[in-house]
Amino acid sequence: MNPKSVVAIVLVLALVRAEPFRFDNYKVYRIKIEDDDQLFALKGLSTGPQQFEFMDEPKKSGEKVDLIVPPHLQRNFESLVSQKKMKIELAIPNLQNLIDRESPKDTAPASVEDFRWDQYYEIDIIHEWLYHLEALYDEVTVIKAGDSFEGREILGVNINRRPGVNPGIFIEANIHAREWITSASTTWFINQLLTASMAQPELRDLADNINWYIFPVINVDGYQYSREHYRLWRKTRSKQGYICTGVDPNRNFDVFWEKGGVGSADNMCEIMYAGPEAFSEIETRSLAEYVLSVQEDLNLYIAFHSAAQMLLMPWGHTEEQIPEYDNYLSILETAVAALTARYGTQYTYGSIYNTIYPASGSSADWAYHTLGIPSFTYEFRGENTETGEKYSYVAPPDQILPNAEEVLDSLIALIGRARELGYL
Repeated sequence: MNPKSVVAIVLVLALVRAEPFRFDNYKVYRIKIEDDDQLFALKGLSTGPQQFEFMDEPKKSGEKVDLIVPPHLQRNFESLVSQKKMKIELAIPNLQNLIDRESPKDTAPASVEDFRWDQYYEIDIIHEWLYHLEALYDEVTVIKAGDSFEGREILGVNINRRPGVNPGIFIEANIHAREWITSASTTWFINQLLTASMAQPELRDLADNINWYIFPVINVDGYQYSREHYRLWRKTRSKQGYICTGVDPNRNFDVFWEKGGVGSADNMCEIMYAGPEAFSEIETRSLAEYVLSVQEDLNLYIAFHSAAQMLLMPWGHTEEQIPEYDNYLSILETAVAALTARYGTQYTYGSIYNTIYPASGSSADWAYHTLGIPSFTYEFRGENTETGEKYSYVAPPDQILPNAEEVLDSLIALIGRARELGYL
């Protein structure tokens, strides 16, 4: 039997349980890939529950990659490091301790009025809060992009104080299930827009003069699954073959898509599996259909991810630069400078392909190619700027506010520069 199939069976058996999978004494190492021999060795590791697992799959020499090492494979890992002369850094000493900090037992507010940003919420609570906002504010309308594979609604809000006048910005978050801080920061941003006072002129400008389409959680099934069963789940929850589940939704958009295309996997059990065809997933297909239904109102598309501390632009499928490269780079430079100013968080920036890794079939490439508008992708902070503690996308709740604040600073600058260049 194919080793990947064996791993998939282990995955199914390990996750058929009432309690979430635990990562006690699992360590996370940051590895700098210095040559193709090291890259080949890492790509050859068997991955999955109770095996090695990458935070993000290794793509090319010169990048850094985070590898989860279970305790029973510690010696195997040390042997590999010694044999291949790898440079490593212990990023997370005990993954379960970090998960326990992130997920307190009591995560339900007494009522939606008590919704706050010191914890992460179930998808139903997030949706209830969105409807609460619609009841409170005339400028808020709950919008639906469609239904998920498991039948959950994909909900967002439209905030528009000057219909027919304001330029539009679309924000998507939590398309990758495990990146919880993206939806938490997005709901905080929604709240800031609605409560901005005249004493906050830059924020009030965004609230009054932009037509916002904001979806806190795109991958609703995967998000809930990552909360209830397996914290590291990334994909959707569709059935793939007999034993595999899910597709990487950010490799599934119909833009230069091909099976096993650059930066994706054609093995249906892999975390970056691009799907059997473009838009095979109801989540990506429905999102795209909704975006196309409002495309005349849109001027910018923004995607929130974590946690590589980057601000990115197309392309992801090729190292070639887009025609608007200089303008977009100017926008990124301005936004990153503003983000760094508050807490000193260091972001890198550039095209997806050349800055983080090759990635075909992404929503950012699709929006730029299909709508003809600027699209940008945030990779939020992956460590505590003050203490240096690394957490990747398993962000403790105390990181929600500082992350959201610096991202808002950058959005104000990004939008200002986009206006100067005539995109808004």
